[in-house]
Amino acid sequence: RSVVVDKEAILSLARTWAATVTVVTARRRPAASTPEAPEVDGFTATAFMMLSLEPPILALGVGRDSGADDLLEDADHLAVNLLSEGQVELSHAFARHHRDRGDAWERFPWTLDVHGTPLLAGTTGAFSARIIERMERGDHLLVLAEVTAIHPGDTERTLVYQNRGYARVTPFERG
Repeated sequence: RSVVVDKEAILSLARTWAATVTVVTARRRPAASTPEAPEVDGFTATAFMMLSLEPPILALGVGRDSGADDLLEDADHLAVNLLSEGQVELSHAFARHHRDRGDAWERFPWTLDVHGTPLLAGTTGAFSARIIERMERGDHLLVLAEVTAIHPGDTERTLVYQNRGYARVTPFERG
């Protein structure tokens, strides 16, 4: 049985797959930083994958109408923070536009990597990466970034998003 390929059918099927919840963070180049585009910024994302191990390259996509694409246009480096299962509130905070985010940068602890990119605390880990390519594809900006450092996290319990809701991963027993 097939369904006509349209936007709603695609979204309906896409919602069924589970994805690790991440917050992508970056620091804008000084010339690109304005009150409307803060120097340090980030956004919640699930469109992320490890594209290559040699060399280590990440791929992530962000909607052109999300407001988050400008950050990746204005930065040279980024960090992909893999959220832990207890960070739903953090995910919600960074899912909002930066103007509606309130005091998220004050509420959630963070540090800087060697490139000045924010790393969020309490995650399952983070990748620091240098942006190597940006491509417009359909209604998204696709970004490729080469991993420059790995930051192990505080837990292995990853936050997952599926079918418009957050979930925990419970491994099957090995047997």
